[in-house]
Amino acid sequence: MIRKIRVYPWFVVFLSLSVNAMYAFPGRGGDDGVQVKVAFLGVYFEGLDQKIQEKILNDFLTMFQLEPSINLQTPTEIEGKLGRERVDLLLKNLSADSLLNIGTILGVDYIYAAKLANESKDSNQVILAGSFHRYDRLTGATYSYSILKFYQNFHEDLKIIKDQFVSTIKPRQESIFSKWPVFLLAGIVLVGLIILFLAPGKTAGEGTLPPEPTPT
Repeated sequence: MIRKIRVYPWFVVFLSLSVNAMYAFPGRGGDDGVQVKVAFLGVYFEGLDQKIQEKILNDFLTMFQLEPSINLQTPTEIEGKLGRERVDLLLKNLSADSLLNIGTILGVDYIYAAKLANESKDSNQVILAGSFHRYDRLTGATYSYSILKFYQNFHEDLKIIKDQFVSTIKPRQESIFSKWPVFLLAGIVLVGLIILFLAPGKTAGEGTLPPEPTPT
């Protein structure tokens, strides 16, 4: 006998909402994939012309923004959260402890910052001297790159920084426990399907029949 399956309209609606909710969680489906959360505090400058400062800062920002895997918090956004004075103090006195604290506040995986000064004695020449820093909040490791370059050749250092400090970072791996809502919804859907198929139904040929015609 062929078993009829009773389909409840409420369950169809529930199943549709559950599947949509599963794919609404970060890391589930989508075309963009998982992005790395990055904060660029900015650059602490000493003895550099304002126009050169703006050009260098924009070069750094462009470097980050051209990486599709990065979700960037810019210096302007960070100043709005922490205040200009606090950010300036952080840039002037970079330390692992201070960066750990700021990384927790901002909720990012990596923090970047730089310090640059003009070491040239010639007013017609600019020699950049300083350092670029990356702090990995997950591992607690700090990486630094020393800069000593004529300003017109700064693009060479910028390329090294991009290749070694930016393009190499990866998204933080989520533990299986962080995906419990997905497993919970999947379990509910599975139980619902079992109930649906085990619910009593009527077999073909059974049920209420029309009355037989009365002989005339």
